[in-house]
Amino acid sequence: MTSALWFLAGLGVGLLALAITRLLAMRGRRETIAGIRALAAGEDPQAPSNAEHGEVFRAARAIADARRNDLRAAAEREALLRAAIDGTPSALVVFSEAGKISLANAAARELFFEDKDPQGEDFVALLGNAPDALRRALTGDGDELFSVDDASGERHTYILGKRRFTVGNESMVLVLVKNLSRELHRQETDAWKHMIRMFCHELNNSLAPVSSLIHSARLVVDGSPVAPKLERIFVTIAERTDHLRQFLDSYAQFARLPLPRKEDVAWRPFVDKLQALWPAVQVTGELPAEPGWFDAAQIEQVVINLLKNATESGGPADGVSLAITSLGARGVRLTVADRGPGMPAEVMEKALVPFFSTKDKGSGLGLTLCREIVEAHGGALRFENRPDGGLAVHVRLVHRSSTLPDAPDRRLTLTRS
Repeated sequence: MTSALWFLAGLGVGLLALAITRLLAMRGRRETIAGIRALAAGEDPQAPSNAEHGEVFRAARAIADARRNDLRAAAEREALLRAAIDGTPSALVVFSEAGKISLANAAARELFFEDKDPQGEDFVALLGNAPDALRRALTGDGDELFSVDDASGERHTYILGKRRFTVGNESMVLVLVKNLSRELHRQETDAWKHMIRMFCHELNNSLAPVSSLIHSARLVVDGSPVAPKLERIFVTIAERTDHLRQFLDSYAQFARLPLPRKEDVAWRPFVDKLQALWPAVQVTGELPAEPGWFDAAQIEQVVINLLKNATESGGPADGVSLAITSLGARGVRLTVADRGPGMPAEVMEKALVPFFSTKDKGSGLGLTLCREIVEAHGGALRFENRPDGGLAVHVRLVHRSSTLPDAPDRRLTLTRS
């Protein structure tokens, strides 16, 4: 009996120990499972006390850490890609074949959607508000050039590219639109400058020996009976030579315009200096509190040229005005306005072409030089006939910290407030 009792007692203790071991194992598994679930949720739980389960848990933690690092790196790459896309000056829109917009960068939001996020909207339906030129370009198979006239009559030329790609099982369309107007104008201006430099060089090469020959001829005929008559001829030739040289110098100024040296410019002293030169000009509105950021001498020359044109427009002298308006983040706008007859559409179209002038003695470079200076500052110049008579010339200049492009042509806006 004693042996049997001891056997039964030992068996009970063994079973109890087995039960306790299984219970501890189950608790360890539960701890491990709970810990892994916490890792998946992004938490940082303690490792199970059991050595075997702790090893499993540590392996799971390593996998979770690697996954978090991959997700962080993917998020950083996506943020970098979005920043690069948003920083692209070309308008970029991505939409499905059905027309649902999934992405529009900052330039596209400004050009097409009035700075609003169009995600989820129907791009194809919005094209009902687009000009015919844009719709025709979008229906083309490849890259297309199209032009649109803005409200002031200035023509803007764009290039539109369209590409198709697949994301998952969905077919997508990428549309990229870039304004080529400035690049085309730059190439045209560079061609004019090259021609002017060659023209001035060749003429100056001829003027130099003419001046020298006049001087030599005076020495040869000095004291002769016909000298007085010849002297009058020499004086006339010399005067016309000097006039031609001055004429060439004015054209050469356009061909060798220096880069602007921008600095902070307080508006009040700037305007006071202009009013001292043009006392009759009316300065309207409040001056911006924030200083301008430009080459004071160059912009002063621009405003002087515009004021001179305004006073010669044929309107009343007291009808010429100057206004300087803050545009917030977009910079500042200077407007010179008059009460003359305005500018006909055919003249407005050619007003900025070098050598074009409606004045009998005009060089045709005044307004061209103004635009060159303004665009060298990163700004823009445009004309506008005033509804109640007269012409307004608007000059937009950017701030020191501004990186925004020129105001888009609102005729490409697809949404309507």
